[in-house]
Amino acid sequence: MRTIGFVIAAAVLVTLLLALDVMDTLELPARDLVMRTLPERPAQSTRVIAIDEASLRARGAWPWPRATLAEIIDRCARAGARAVVLDILLSEPRADDATLARAMRRMPTLTVSVLIEGEQWLIPSPTLRKSTRIAHGNFELDHDGILRRFASTKQNGTIAYTALSLEAASLMQSTAVPVGQSIAPAFRTSPRSIPSFRADDILSGRYSDDQLRGRIIFVGPTALGLGDRVLTPVSRSLAPDAGVTVHAAAAESLLRDEQIRAASPLTGGLLGGLVLAFVLALREHPRAIRLGGALIVILLIAIGGALLLAETGIAIPFVSLLATVILATVTIEAISMTASLERLTDQREHDIESKRLLAHELKTPIASMRNLTQLLAGFDLTGAERQRVAVLLQSEAGKLESTVQALLDLERLSVRDFAAASRVTNFSDIVSARADVLTATRALQTSVARDVFVRGDAMLLERVADNLVSNALKYTDGDVRVTVCARDDEAVLEVADRGAGISDADRERVFQRFFRGATASGTEGLGLGLAFVAEVARWHGGRVTVENQADGGALFRFALPLVRGGA
Repeated sequence: MRTIGFVIAAAVLVTLLLALDVMDTLELPARDLVMRTLPERPAQSTRVIAIDEASLRARGAWPWPRATLAEIIDRCARAGARAVVLDILLSEPRADDATLARAMRRMPTLTVSVLIEGEQWLIPSPTLRKSTRIAHGNFELDHDGILRRFASTKQNGTIAYTALSLEAASLMQSTAVPVGQSIAPAFRTSPRSIPSFRADDILSGRYSDDQLRGRIIFVGPTALGLGDRVLTPVSRSLAPDAGVTVHAAAAESLLRDEQIRAASPLTGGLLGGLVLAFVLALREHPRAIRLGGALIVILLIAIGGALLLAETGIAIPFVSLLATVILATVTIEAISMTASLERLTDQREHDIESKRLLAHELKTPIASMRNLTQLLAGFDLTGAERQRVAVLLQSEAGKLESTVQALLDLERLSVRDFAAASRVTNFSDIVSARADVLTATRALQTSVARDVFVRGDAMLLERVADNLVSNALKYTDGDVRVTVCARDDEAVLEVADRGAGISDADRERVFQRFFRGATASGTEGLGLGLAFVAEVARWHGGRVTVENQADGGALFRFALPLVRGGA
């Protein structure tokens, strides 16, 4: 339930950030970077006649006579060009406007207009208006000064004009003009890759008709200091492109229907939620799988998003999705590392305590043995006294041997080969036999189902039964119940007593080595019995748990994989 809450919260947050354009500062440059990695496409429908520095040196300073522009249009018409687009402001009347107007009527011609800050249109002079189509050339720059979109139409009062590149594309193919919408060309053909011819070469006849035939010809200034220059998402080295080439590249994109359509904020939020859900689903897996899964998601976002953008023009919120993956992964790893450090600290503290207890438990019999040997060596004892000391020495040596043997058993068990050391055995018979032996000291309540088979080591399972039953007898004067049954796919041994039970704090540590709970005070033991039971359970592929009964006492449950039919 908590995971679902996190996923929903992340989806809502990503949706809000995208809806409020908070992420545009990061998302737009990331999208630009992806666009620059896509392969360029050659210009097919557009060409540029550039009024560059060399042409100005050859033909004189700007502005040129309108008759010169008329000659450029005439040459394009003779070459069989589809249309001419003049990215040149012609708002001031000139004496030779009639000459230019006649040239405009020879072929489809489009002339730029600009809506200036005073909400006033700069449109061609009255003589030219009747001979040309007019379109607006206003650029819509984002907060970082980059041109990524333009208005499909602009209106001032009763006058509205279509965007220059959109109107130019309509000269090549009939397209519906959306009103008041934002158009985002993909610029798969960059402005600098539009084939360009110097105006002086055109005027001097240094060109082939094939280079212009059937194309839309954009005519405009490219010389520094003339015309506008803007950055686009595909501009290289932060060098602005001449406005005429940008208009031509935008028209090329529109003719191929290559537009960028950003995924809606809701779609971005849903993707963010799905990404987070996937990362959270891996949090319980090993670190290598978690990090590998996060890397796969990152690659899918980067590569899949780039392919989606290249093939469909749909732009996903790259940064928001990548940030979701990275933040979620870092958070999970931080939590995991913190938990590991806590476990390491707990384990170190437990090891220190274990060594202290082991040293204490070993020191006690060793000290007793040293005192007894000093007694034998330093005093003239009677035969009976010597016999008593010898018995005590044997008892202390036995305690020391038992402690060392218990530790060796625990260490050896973890490296034993289960397949070689185990066989199918009747768990019911093992527990019944040990219960009969232990009943000699105190009566037990037993309920053992017949023929419950497991694969394991019979001697180890006998010691498990001894440890669990002996442990129960040690901590209660009441009844001890021993049960064996087959439950689902497990063979289960349950040992229940009527003692004081185990506190919640002790229940987490009762199967650790050398741990002795609060109820163990006043009883003998090293705290290795239950640790041995837990190790045997792990070695057999089973488990051991403990819980308090509702009517008092503790219930230990030892479960192993069941072998059906004794096979």
